[in-house]
Amino acid sequence: MDIVIIGAGKLGAGLAKSLSNEDHNVTVIDYNADKIEALVDKFDIQGIAGSGTHIDVLKQAQVPVADVVISTTLSDENNILVCLMAKKLGARYTIARVRNPGYNAQFEFMRNELGVSLMINPDFNAALEIGRIVQFPEANNIETFANGNIDMAEYKITADSFLGSGNIRSISSKLTNNMVICAVEREDEIYIPNGDFVLQAGDRIYITGAHRELAGIGQALINSKKKTIKNIMVIGCSRVGIYLTDMLVSLGKNVIVIDKDREKCEAVFDMVPGATIIHGDANDHDFLMEEGFGNMDAVVALTDSDEINFLLSVYAQKIGVPKTVTKINNKHLNRLLDDLGLDSQINVSELSVSAITQYIRAKENISSSYMKTLYKLVDGKVEATEFLAGEYVTFLNTPLSKIKIKKNALIAAINRNNEIIFPSGNDFIQANDLVIVVSKDRKIRNLNDILQ
Repeated sequence: MDIVIIGAGKLGAGLAKSLSNEDHNVTVIDYNADKIEALVDKFDIQGIAGSGTHIDVLKQAQVPVADVVISTTLSDENNILVCLMAKKLGARYTIARVRNPGYNAQFEFMRNELGVSLMINPDFNAALEIGRIVQFPEANNIETFANGNIDMAEYKITADSFLGSGNIRSISSKLTNNMVICAVEREDEIYIPNGDFVLQAGDRIYITGAHRELAGIGQALINSKKKTIKNIMVIGCSRVGIYLTDMLVSLGKNVIVIDKDREKCEAVFDMVPGATIIHGDANDHDFLMEEGFGNMDAVVALTDSDEINFLLSVYAQKIGVPKTVTKINNKHLNRLLDDLGLDSQINVSELSVSAITQYIRAKENISSSYMKTLYKLVDGKVEATEFLAGEYVTFLNTPLSKIKIKKNALIAAINRNNEIIFPSGNDFIQANDLVIVVSKDRKIRNLNDILQ
């Protein structure tokens, strides 16, 4: 597909990498010539230095014949304007990054009357992700499929866990809960394991399980004694923080929000009256301890500084806070945070890259329009994709033992009318099933792609 991206910031650069890796023809527009030059040197893309709101620049980028135009600038209004201009010029689909919550309620109008195909709110998506994480304290990250009926959770195997004492087949036999270990990260290697795979302490594993059973699965797997999270401190009154605080309060959590910007504190106080809002500097150790930092069940660090978020989370774990969530912008810090044993990290831009990549794949051809959800895991090395099975599937009603699935691909779960099936060789896929596929180094665009 021919794709034009306006804006070479974190989201624009992440999209340029992801979409060029998927063999799309990508052109990036940004007024900063140095950013454009850096992206062109790094990825197989074209670049234009200029303003995305200028007709001549859009025409130079071939927007009139583009399949998708994505506007990712820092201005919501500019992004919406670019999408309107692109649609008028002839672009097939348009995507706008929109962060102001006031625009969410207007999306139907913008799509139906103005032609904006998709609005992505990175902050809201990040808040949803963090909200899922704090509900499962044993897990490092949580992804949700099948209308919330199936979850995929990431766990790190501890030295005292029985997981390191046998192969996956023997481990599964010890558990009464249904689940599938569908991916393993060991140092720099990724594995899609079979029943003979032997786990080790320090491995990061990705487990697919029924939503209602996942908490019990996690506690059993890693011998966890973490209590339910009730008291949460959110540090940073960013948009992510506002969305998250509202979600957590609605779930009955006790939330304390801290920020050194008085105006931001007042805004959160007006928007989320059920939370405790405190004006103060999180860099002040005595202040933090006075406000109960060490007594929290979870600390979520959402400041604009990766370094401050990193230090707050490290210190929280050191003094015994059961759960930490760290917002990072620099994805190169992921490995450092992992090596230090930090629980969970959130990269706002990467979440949006996954969402937009999913949308574009679903528009490529009719069969991939059955794609419902796409998550990129382990820095994009693993994908978990949810499909609605349709008549296009060539192996409907065929026992899975009778089909040949590609190496490094796995059917992790099937949702059939809200019945969750963790498939064996005797199971099969029916029309209208929701099917979750996990794959390594493969871009699965439809269910037929899993066949050898």
